Amino acid sequence: LRCPACRQRLTLDGVAGGEVQTGWLVCATCGRRYALEEGIPRLLDADLPRDRLQARTAARYGYLWRRSVIADGVNGAQAYHFDRLQQGLSLPPLQGLVLDAGCGEGIDLANQARRPQVQIIGVELSDGGCRTSAARCRDLPAAVLQSDVARLPFADDTFDFIYSYGVLHHLPSPLDGLRELVRVLKPGARMALYLYEDFRERPRLWRWLLDAANACRCVTIALPPALLYRLCQVGSPVTYAAFTVPHRVLSRVPAARSFASAIPYRHGTGPFSLVGDLYDRFSTPLERRYTREAALAFVREGGLEEVRIVNDRGWMIAGTKPARMHAR
Repeated sequence: LRCPACRQRLTLDGVAGGEVQTGWLVCATCGRRYALEEGIPRLLDADLPRDRLQARTAARYGYLWRRSVIADGVNGAQAYHFDRLQQGLSLPPLQGLVLDAGCGEGIDLANQARRPQVQIIGVELSDGGCRTSAARCRDLPAAVLQSDVARLPFADDTFDFIYSYGVLHHLPSPLDGLRELVRVLKPGARMALYLYEDFRERPRLWRWLLDAANACRCVTIALPPALLYRLCQVGSPVTYAAFTVPHRVLSRVPAARSFASAIPYRHGTGPFSLVGDLYDRFSTPLERRYTREAALAFVREGGLEEVRIVNDRGWMIAGTKPARMHAR
């Protein structure tokens, strides 16, 4: 691990070796100290200013991820976000040292930790996400640490593969976050990302619904998380009936399949399966959306090449760090 402020090596204070759950990580160069709590390094620099909206976004996601532990407990492998990335982008099986940048509730982190050829680290900004991920992975070879994706505690050229699902568009500066991920990716290695789309390629009806949802967000982002979550519990069956059920019906009609494939929330599995999706949609004060062209320009400006993009309820993007690229 490296100090997020000066990128020099961190050492455990007063510990010669062995597994340590609680203590301090110290930078001998700048003198900063970071807590190690219940096996989770808390690598947030208290001396650096925190973006207010980013802190609120992290807190709101942390509330959702804490509920994930209550609802799901620690369970076995289940298909999740990375499986969609892997299938949609035709990614090969992971191997080597992997970074889950924004590991959330830790489902993808746990899934990849079960692979024998993978060593994986999950980075998460929210306290709730860190605790949930650590609980889910407590019997698995995965490391969880609290850190800002835009200020990672790793040396240049560290990881064999990085994936980040639905994280960069919630940062104050998505480009800074992407460039930081590229910095710690090995030259010639691949990265996979997911970004929100702006519905430019969707039918006009769906663009209108997005505009209506964005108007509602002006109110919902100010609601207490517990109240918003309750409202999403009420709204989930309505959303399931309004979107998921029509998708299932229309997808059986050859002439309507194209329209059906564009329906949002078509992935629901039951009346209450969309609570988390609705909370995600209406809770976060920081959110950006991209056209196909803007998404491609974004990843190329961030330093990736050999870029591939597909649409699956948003932009799935894979790219490679140039073999001769130098760190900033």
